[in-house]
Amino acid sequence: MSDRNFRVIIVGAGPVGLYLAHAMERANIDYVVLEQQPNVLSLSGQLLFTWPHTVRLLDQIGLYQAARNHAIPIHYKKRIYGYDGQVTSTNQFWDHAKLHHGYPFLPMPRGELIKVLYMNLKYGDTNITTSAEVVDIEAHAQGVRVHLLNGNVVNGSIVIGADGVHSKVRKVMYNLAGKLSPEYMASSFHGIFGWADTTDLPIEPAVFFESRGTGAVVQCLGTPERLRFVTLKPLAETVTGRKKYSRQEMENYAASLADVVVCPEVTFKDVWARTDKDGARMLNQEEGFMSVWHHDRIVLVGDAAHKSTSVNGLGMTCGLHSAAVLANLLQGLVASTGQTPSTDEIDKIFFHYQQERQREVKPIWNSGWSMIRQITRDSWLSWLWDRYVLPWVDVENFVKGIIPSLFLIRHGNILSYVPFVGEQGSISWKRWPVAK
Repeated sequence: MSDRNFRVIIVGAGPVGLYLAHAMERANIDYVVLEQQPNVLSLSGQLLFTWPHTVRLLDQIGLYQAARNHAIPIHYKKRIYGYDGQVTSTNQFWDHAKLHHGYPFLPMPRGELIKVLYMNLKYGDTNITTSAEVVDIEAHAQGVRVHLLNGNVVNGSIVIGADGVHSKVRKVMYNLAGKLSPEYMASSFHGIFGWADTTDLPIEPAVFFESRGTGAVVQCLGTPERLRFVTLKPLAETVTGRKKYSRQEMENYAASLADVVVCPEVTFKDVWARTDKDGARMLNQEEGFMSVWHHDRIVLVGDAAHKSTSVNGLGMTCGLHSAAVLANLLQGLVASTGQTPSTDEIDKIFFHYQQERQREVKPIWNSGWSMIRQITRDSWLSWLWDRYVLPWVDVENFVKGIIPSLFLIRHGNILSYVPFVGEQGSISWKRWPVAK
């Protein structure tokens, strides 16, 4: 394309960055994705919950069937009291959501979702650059220059920081904005994610187990052959910055959960003994909600702007829907102003994007912040709540999960410029494409 074409520089080739690449292809907007790792495809990464309104986004770009092929079946959710293994509540929220919206939940490993997104890009081979670590960004009246660690410079019209919780784009943007005290993400919880060969354990497949009440939470979902799990428990104190844990630290952490019952008749010790230790990862799970998402020709999306722990399974979904909103605004901008919109015109759509998505994401973020603290509390109140109160006030079970369906899922975003009908359940979607 011509140097005068509007060009989007996407930093980060995770699910959000790659979805943005698909959105740009369908908007006929030039783009490049910069990924600091030497390879986009990676088998590592924890289980991601692809909610029905996010599956709808994938269906719109032709990836529904591919995603289904990599998903782990899920039908029931069972909460477990971690001290004795008693099932305190059971629901079929996942199946009810399929009836309500026409799309199922599709849990899948992060690496599999990245593979689906990457392998189906039209220009992925030419428009994605690996080993491309960003060190600085210059913004000028006509565009941006992104400086890489290897000395190369990438020119474009705007930069989208989809580079995660430790976003370099966010750090550079805050410096350019003159913020002397930049905001940061902080970690109050840490945990392990991994998978175990559990063919010899009595674990019910297609059931999402959530063990709680012991001062930690263990969530897991299995097939007859393999169990994927994630654990979370509070840190001794809130910390900032990256933390790399040693193998021994991971073993010590696992030992502290050894007696926690993760599903009936199975303890975490049983699971850990069968875990692929080379593939397991221990890390801090950051939380934060930035007040500044854009400056000049730079904008943040996904975990770079808002990050929760994984406990509610909505992090990736929030990121993809933010990406859809941003893509709609960019497509409309280029369609109305041509290939060289001014910085002021770009700032206006960035402002609109932040206002809309802050309003939608903040309640979800607040809920996740409260949820992780409530379910990792080790007290008699927690026991009382889980055993006697939650079964009666469980929003996932009330009238077949109607509350999250009405107030969250049906409000999912969509690419307004891509003609699409898709699936429909008993509850109508609020947003539809404008294009026919």
